[in-house]
Amino acid sequence: MADYVFIADPGFERRILEDQEENRVFVNSQPEFDYYTAQRAGGPFDGSYWKDVGSAGVITQEIIDTQIQASGKTIAQEYKDKQSAGDTLVNPDVDFSTLNLYGPDGQPPSNGDGVDTNFGAGSTSLSSVSKRDMPIPTGAEFWNVDGNYYIVYFIPGTGTPIYYDSSLDDLENLFGPIEFPEIEKSIKTPTAEQWASSIRFGDSLELADPNIYDPSQSPWVSFVDTLAKEAEIRPWLNDEEMVLLLAEATLEGRTVTDAEWQSTNWWREHTQEERNWLLLAQSSTTDFAGELPADAQRKIDDDRLAIENLMEQSGIANPSDELVNWVAQRYTTGVWSEAFTSDQITILADPTLDAEIDEKLDEFITSGEVDYDTTRAGESQVKRLVKEYLGPVFGANITDMQINKWASMVRNDPDAEINIKDTLLNMKKGLYPGYNDELTYEEIAAPWRGFTTNTWGGTVDETSSLFQDVVKSNDVTKATTLLYNAGLKDGGSDKIKNQVLSSMVGKFGAGGVRRII
Repeated sequence: MADYVFIADPGFERRILEDQEENRVFVNSQPEFDYYTAQRAGGPFDGSYWKDVGSAGVITQEIIDTQIQASGKTIAQEYKDKQSAGDTLVNPDVDFSTLNLYGPDGQPPSNGDGVDTNFGAGSTSLSSVSKRDMPIPTGAEFWNVDGNYYIVYFIPGTGTPIYYDSSLDDLENLFGPIEFPEIEKSIKTPTAEQWASSIRFGDSLELADPNIYDPSQSPWVSFVDTLAKEAEIRPWLNDEEMVLLLAEATLEGRTVTDAEWQSTNWWREHTQEERNWLLLAQSSTTDFAGELPADAQRKIDDDRLAIENLMEQSGIANPSDELVNWVAQRYTTGVWSEAFTSDQITILADPTLDAEIDEKLDEFITSGEVDYDTTRAGESQVKRLVKEYLGPVFGANITDMQINKWASMVRNDPDAEINIKDTLLNMKKGLYPGYNDELTYEEIAAPWRGFTTNTWGGTVDETSSLFQDVVKSNDVTKATTLLYNAGLKDGGSDKIKNQVLSSMVGKFGAGGVRRII
């Protein structure tokens, strides 16, 4: 009988489904979820044979592409094998309504009572797990504590037990009817001391999932490999010596002393800022990934706000949460000093700077996952100076590249404005040679604005050749002639035309002379 094999959808929040017998399955795409939770006759959960009992985290492309140690294949390769065996592959974008609720063959399986009991995710269900497909890591013990069953391993070098919640049914499903009796015989009851020093790591469903734990090695080793996320905010968890020190303290029912931290290679090789963060952020010894102390969380929040403000002040427009968090995390954890953090933000804000960006920061912003934009911090100041010294015509001809260069100077040198003003004055000299060298365009043009307005009878466009010629003339007589000549042309000045007509009336009489207005 052919089955549907649902292809995982990267980015989908994996769901855990459970039937009445507490068998659990993963579903890795929305069509798969819809298929298994669809209502069917006789379904015990409001018409469905499966109920949603929680999240198993987001399935990533990395997970899909990772080789499963037990089979030596990736999930994608196993899809092809199942298809070759006659199963039907279902893409994440399939129209659910096109799927037969009873599988590709169209015949509902029955348990003899007319009730379908075989709906589930097949190989992802603990009820169908075999040692060949999804073995649990070797080296386990099996404990019974007050009628509750656990799969137990030990942290190397410490003897600290780590356990996974289980049940007799789970163990039977994991090992099968042939091997389960031997497993059942091996179940032991731990001492009170052993149980008191034990650390919960999860449940048997997680333990049997090769995407979480490599079945070829100890869960502790796998756990150390998966500490990367937690180690982002607690960097010392990347160091095995530090993790084992925590485990030892747990075994002895105490906290790690400052002297013990100080005896580690990690302590000797890291900065005082990093050490301070360790002491502030260390969690309970019984929970490596526990909540941060209130003071540590407050520092994270305060540092993040400070970094966001500094980015905006430095010229980064609306910095993304990803960028702010990445930089703030390095500052909070002491990996970056205050001076280095400020320097890197300055480099981010000003791409024109000839400065070296942190290698990991560069990798982060060029990964394609982070977008950020720099404002034109300093540019408004530079543009104001350009307009003041060169005016709207010649100032508009200054290239964006030059504006950016000057803006960069302003951002990084408190005395840069003085040098820019000197440069602009030299430019102005060549453009308006008839004036004092120390005068800006604004100082030159101000009186001519009033003169042209009064003469013309309205405002003259300052960017026009007429106004610029008037300014360059630096002579009232020449300026008046320029304005009168232009004013008498079509579209010129009504005031000037009427003045000329009035003058003619005065000389020749008013007979037949008509005013313009």
